[in-house]
Amino acid sequence: MKITQRHIKFTIAVVLLTTFLTWFFYAHEILPKPIRAATALIETPVAIASGLSYCFKLGIPVYDSLVAVIFANLIASIVLFFIAEKIMRIKKRKQNESFNN
Repeated sequence: MKITQRHIKFTIAVVLLTTFLTWFFYAHEILPKPIRAATALIETPVAIASGLSYCFKLGIPVYDSLVAVIFANLIASIVLFFIAEKIMRIKKRKQNESFNN
């Protein structure tokens, strides 16, 4: 398999976003309440993973497990990368269509 520029961008983006989300999960508790309230949605991947663990009775203590937090943030980072890439492709296509017309 040939490593392309897209693979490198994907890897860098996912690693950086996963690192940020994981760091923010632990740093969030020391922030003042108004800032915590405004930024609570950033922790959504961990909350979803915890809810799924509870709903399916998996017994995984997501909030207490660094591995589970990292894994939830990794999955969210991958999904966010592909969503952002799709949006950028659509915008680029629309710009090319408007330029050609």
